[in-house]
Amino acid sequence: MRIAIVLAAFGSRHKNAAASLTHITERVGQAYPDLPVRVAYTSKTIRGHMKKAGEDVDSVPAALDKLLSEGITHVVIQSLHIIPGTEFHDLLALANEAMLREDGFRRVEVGFPLVAGEAGVEEVADVVLSIARQVKGENDAVLFMGHGTKHDGNVYYEALHRAFQKRDASVHMGAMEAEPGIDAVIERFKADGVKKAHLLPFLFGAGWHAARDMVGDSETSWKTRLGQAGIQCEALLKGAGEYDRLVNIWLTHLHDALKRLNRC
Repeated sequence: MRIAIVLAAFGSRHKNAAASLTHITERVGQAYPDLPVRVAYTSKTIRGHMKKAGEDVDSVPAALDKLLSEGITHVVIQSLHIIPGTEFHDLLALANEAMLREDGFRRVEVGFPLVAGEAGVEEVADVVLSIARQVKGENDAVLFMGHGTKHDGNVYYEALHRAFQKRDASVHMGAMEAEPGIDAVIERFKADGVKKAHLLPFLFGAGWHAARDMVGDSETSWKTRLGQAGIQCEALLKGAGEYDRLVNIWLTHLHDALKRLNRC
């Protein structure tokens, strides 16, 4: 049995997003020094942009093909996504295909994304709330910006918001491309009389979405929208992959996937 790990991230071209990927790759290398660790991007668009810029980044299928050619027989694909949306379910299908190939791997397991299942919501909520408490003042609100998705997995953002509210009504979750969106957040803040909010990305890396859609100068950025509503904003541009306690959750998912791999 020859085992390898593929870290599957959505990907980003923004320099600030690199910190999260570097951090988690180092943590995985420290935890499993004897296993090959490869990084792959699931976003075709991001890979295309990087190729034009002279940077070649593997897709997950390309990374798997390389490992297969090197004699690897067992692989864990660890999802670095936040919630189990389209990208994660695509990994499940890919793992199935990789094992069904006649000349494929003996076994491929997929590690869960950061938030997985009801217990996962509660665990992540506890960690995220500890982050919120480090930045907020006594009468401030804290708003985390998730990406959002049309996939049914978007319910995890709503579940996290409910979990926050049960513990601390001043901490909120919003989604950039789905509900609960910034309009709903502003209505909440107006109802609560919020005057100041701390903005943080709930994204793997603090890349373009954080720099542009969260705190950019455009009329549609969350910082601009909140300012227009009379709410003062402070931002912390730090991705989920930069926080050790959140990385520990991903590492637990990786550890579990490796245990399943070794039981075949």
